[in-house]
Order: sequence, then C-alpha cells, then structure tokens
Amino acid sequence: MYVIRVRLETAGGPPPVRPVAAATVRDALERVLREPARLDHARIRTAPGALDAVAFVSAPGLLAAEAGLRAACVELSHPQGPLAGWLLRHCEADSWLALGLHEQPTYR
Repeated sequence: MYVIRVRLETAGGPPPVRPVAAATVRDALERVLREPARLDHARIRTAPGALDAVAFVSAPGLLAAEAGLRAACVELSHPQGPLAGWLLRHCEADSWLALGLHEQPTYR
C-alpha cells in the first residue's frame, strides 16, 4: 500500500458553483481507479477552490499506484466528470506520511 498526496484546484476564477463533497470524491475514485491499483481508503478535505487528499492505494508498485491515481483524477476532472473545472496540481507518494513523520515530535 502506498500513501499518495493529491491536490486539485479550480482552474481559475470563482470556485465551481456546485461544491464537491468529500464522500462524492471518495466514491468516484473507488469507481474509476483501474486495476492493478485499488483505493483502500482516503482522507479528503474540500475547501472553496481546493481539494486535498491523502489516498492509500494498493498496487504492485509505487509507479503503478501513482499513475493509476493520477489517471483517475484526470478522468474525474474531465468536463463531464464530477470534478469538472478542477485541475490536478499534485499527485505523488508522500514518504513523510508513509513513515508517520508528518508532525514534528514533541520533546519535554
């Protein structure tokens, strides 16, 4: 399983009229992600004009996981897709998250 960070932003101008719900994005990713990659789970946060996600993708290798998720995001942002008007800005493995180092340790 690979931890992949995703960032989508609106293509410019005002945010889309129709807000995108995190559950809608998760369901769409599960539906369009192609074998050999598979979405195990995802944490998705939406805001006006931005969508950030951390996706846990099972695949035979890191490149297959990244390529599969990238292709799924591009498909979803097609003009007739649920993320029409959004652009994929970032989609790659995040080694800090995979190692649990996303927060600095606190020392007392």
